[in-house]
Amino acid sequence: MDNGASSYRRFLAGQDEGLREIIDLYYDGLSLYLNTYLDNLTDAEDCAEEAMIVLATKKPHFSGNSSFKTWLYAIGRNLAIDRLRRKPPETEPLSEELVCGEYGQRSAEAALLEQEERERLLVAMNDLKPDYRRVLTLKFYYGMELCDIAKVMGKSSAGIYHLFERAKKSLRMKLGSR
Repeated sequence: MDNGASSYRRFLAGQDEGLREIIDLYYDGLSLYLNTYLDNLTDAEDCAEEAMIVLATKKPHFSGNSSFKTWLYAIGRNLAIDRLRRKPPETEPLSEELVCGEYGQRSAEAALLEQEERERLLVAMNDLKPDYRRVLTLKFYYGMELCDIAKVMGKSSAGIYHLFERAKKSLRMKLGSR
């Protein structure tokens, strides 16, 4: 069962803890996803917060036709698009935090090589078209299926499949040309 859906049902039944669970589970990932639209992490965080406020105040109906995460990300995407219509975007590239993790107990040389590869990937991702960056971020960083990505991005499944293939090809070309 979808953890977010059960938390949302509990919130709708009057248990505020359900909304806190949704925020804990989805806020960070939603913020990073919305950053691919807004290119400004501060605006993305504001938009993710606005999505949580929509859940809390408007209490929209979740039909269960998709996963709760897909539904919530679609709400966030719509809010981000509305925000883009209201003002021109400020450019802030994909943050290094999204790509970088902790090194643990590896050798310094291995850590340095991995850091260089991550920086190379970060530069290549930031050079991609926004839709390419979005589809790759949702697929590889968040592990979403293409059918869910289609719902989140408001495109057909076939369109997302082709977009995903073109994005992978473009990323390979950018990584190969460095």
